This record gives sequence, structure tokens and C-alpha cells, in this order.
Amino acid sequence: MTSPALPDAERLFPVVPALPPDAVLLHVGVHKTGTTAIQAALADARPELRRAGVLYPGKRKAQHRSAMAVTQRTWGWKGKGGETVDPSVYQWLVDQVARHSGRVAISSEFFCEGDAEEAARVVTDLGPGRVHVIITLRNLGRLLPSSWQQYLKYGMESGYERWLRNIFDSAGKMTPSFWRRNDHGDVVARWAAAAGPENVTVLVLEDVDLSAQFHTFAQLLGVPDELLVSRMDLTSNRSMTAAEASFLLRINGHVKRAITWDEYVKYVRRGVALGMVEQREPAPDEPRLHTPDWALDAAAEHGRRHADAIAASGVRVLGDLETLAARVGSPPPTPPSVDTELPAEAAVQAVLSVIAATRDNPELTARQLRSELVARTKDDLRLRWRLKRLRP
Repeated sequence: MTSPALPDAERLFPVVPALPPDAVLLHVGVHKTGTTAIQAALADARPELRRAGVLYPGKRKAQHRSAMAVTQRTWGWKGKGGETVDPSVYQWLVDQVARHSGRVAISSEFFCEGDAEEAARVVTDLGPGRVHVIITLRNLGRLLPSSWQQYLKYGMESGYERWLRNIFDSAGKMTPSFWRRNDHGDVVARWAAAAGPENVTVLVLEDVDLSAQFHTFAQLLGVPDELLVSRMDLTSNRSMTAAEASFLLRINGHVKRAITWDEYVKYVRRGVALGMVEQREPAPDEPRLHTPDWALDAAAEHGRRHADAIAASGVRVLGDLETLAARVGSPPPTPPSVDTELPAEAAVQAVLSVIAATRDNPELTARQLRSELVARTKDDLRLRWRLKRLRP
């Protein structure tokens, strides 16, 4: 694949030398920085990587379960079916790395949530002389809408602006993992203390080509750039529109208390949320989430502190740290003439009816589930997937 000529605002990172032949490339996130895309590329290229002497452990797209095991992070709702991964899953990863004498690639954004002690343990267990940490970052203001949407997919029942107020005014008590993930200066400091600043590379993914991180990962692993760059479009993972997010928020408020985490994952997270994103392409004029000015100002203030702390940390930085401190814009507020309310009451009933119909059929596939949800909402309850402008 030949890349077109890039303007100055869209560039690749400088070429970097390959890591030592026995190095462990540990990608710790952070969340919402293209992690899913790089993980999909690494997983799809697993056979070719192995032939080149590079191990990408396991069969899943990422090593999330191992990261959750070492940080003892619960996957899902505590007390309602959420899972705390057994420590043996993390030990399995450690053993895989120890047995492989060549380069290893590991990627999970859940590693970034580990505290200083957990970061030090991971580096020690994987081999303090082998580990090189990669941290991918984006401007905090740009991460806010996608971060809120990610929490929505865990069942959160708080609207966007209320959540933003909690993040900036109440230290994120509503979603405490937010600042563990997104105090970027602190994330870098924790991993620099664990691995040594000389063994940490920060990729600032602002004002660079989408392929930039794929080039850098391939170079560090000592494989041809094309091996990963050719796989950079395996996932779409688009953000929800304002109406889709409002729809999911209202569903959460209706069904969360009536179902278990496993049912939520199957019927809402995979059935509804994934179905909306994968089965429709929003019209260009469908409103996106609007982030208020006060929140963008606050994000820029945090970004300034993060950029200064990273600059002083001694780690290698590829990209422009100043872009982390920039005050970014946002899509405009939804005009009053546009209806952003999907008929959630009808959709909720459709979801509940599918839950009832499929509890006796646990083998229903995700594709069949989404088809059933769409059929019921369209045919029986007339869910409008596209916005309709209101006439005066």
C-alpha cells in the first residue's frame, strides 16, 4: 500500500529502530486512542508475526483478561454477574512470555488502570530487562464524548453533561476509572517509574496520519510496516450519534435493574449498541454529541498539566505534546428543530420481549439477536433509526 503525499498537518512519526530481539512490547493504552484497531491488526497478523519470531499471545484480539486479572478489575456489575478474572489468567501470560525467546507484543488498555505497585509487578513479571512500554494518547477534550459513550455501554444512567460535571467538579466519583485512565501525566509517570523512562515511548495521536501508530508498532517489532498498515481498517468502531446515545441512555434507565450483567452484555451491549453502530451508517446531518465550552476549557487545562508532566518525565515522545494542551472544538448543539428522541419506550419493550423469547435459547448468535431486535422494533413498534426533522 502506497501512502499518498501527506500535508504537514498529517504526518507519520519518525522511523524508530527495532527493539532488542527478546523485547516485550507492552501497549497499555490509554482507552479510546485506536487501541481496538491496533489490536485487531496484531491479532489478524498473528501467524505472520509468529513466522517473523514475534509472539502475540493467545487467540483473542487483546490480552484484556490478563490485564484485568493483575489489576483485579471487575468486568461488569459487582453483585449482578460481574466477573473478577482469576489471577491464573495473568500468570498464563507471564508463562507465555517467559517461554518465548523472541520479541513479544502485548496490548490491553486496561493495563493503564493499574496503580504504581501493579505496574511495577507487571514489568518485573514480564522481565524488567525486556519490557518496553508504549502509551498512546489523544487530546482529552476529544476523548470526552467517546469516553461517556463507553461508560454508557456498561449501563451508566447519567446524561452527558451531568457526567461531565461529575468528572471535572467531583473528581469523577461517578466513574472513578476515568481519571485512572485519563490523568495522562500520571499514567506516564507510573509506567516510567516501573520500566524506566528510557523504556517508555509515548505516541501522541493528534495531527498525524491514521496509519502512524501502525508504522511505529511494526518498526518496533522488526517486521515490515505493511504487515500492520495493511490491516488498519479491520474495525470501524464509530461513535454513536446524539440520538443513538440518548436512546441507549434511556434503555439503561429502564432495563438495568431488571437483568443481569450477562444479559445486559448479550441483549443491550452487543445486541442494541453494537447493532446500531454496525448495521446503519448515520446521515451526514445527524447531530453528534456537543461538548459544552466550559468542559472543553477544563479539558485543555488538564491537558496542559499532562503535557508538561510528560515533557519532564524523560520518556521518548513521538508526536506533538502541545496538541494535548490544545483547546479543541465540538460539534454544535442540536438545534431545537431536530428531534433527537428515538421512541425509547417502544424500543425498551422490544428489548425485553427479545430477552424473554431467548432466555430459553441461549445459543442464539449475536447476528441472530441483532436481526431479531431490528425486526421487532421496525415491524411491531416502529422504531425510527433515522432522525426526522420536525415541521413548524
